[in-house]
Amino acid sequence: MNYFIIKKINTQFNKLQQKKNLKIRKFPIKINFNGEWFYNNSLIKKKALIKLFSSALVCDNKGNFFLETPVEKGSIEVEDSPFVVKLFNVVGKDKRQKIIFKTNLDQEIVLSKKNPLFFKKKNQSYIPYIIVERNLEARILRSVYYQLVDIALKKKNSNSYSILSQGNYFKLK
Repeated sequence: MNYFIIKKINTQFNKLQQKKNLKIRKFPIKINFNGEWFYNNSLIKKKALIKLFSSALVCDNKGNFFLETPVEKGSIEVEDSPFVVKLFNVVGKDKRQKIIFKTNLDQEIVLSKKNPLFFKKKNQSYIPYIIVERNLEARILRSVYYQLVDIALKKKNSNSYSILSQGNYFKLK
């Protein structure tokens, strides 16, 4: 093997080892139910700063949230989901139709197999969410969900409704 290839592999391995050995601290950051970010209980008003923090946001398989960089990792509190879908747009028609959601941080997410719609049962009702990225999700506001219901298609011989995006049907509850 080429010396430079081995050197690169060793460097990548060392970086992974360092990342595994990061001490997890508790950061005084909280994301409330409405997707608002707080530092030491003070609202963070600068959207650019929130976007920067969100680029380092990860969620483990247990639902714990962290801000993680190559040299630092800290847990943060998230009341529900870190993002909130505030609106959507429909582009195209029929099988070429795409539903594009927009979050409180101006992220655009196309409803698809990669970013599916799903529901969580809370307090006797179902709350809609969409997968954003990296095991992160966004809660869809009730007003946005009602707009989705308005464009939903009713299945034949059934009382169920679905929405179409990128050739896939997503069932509403």
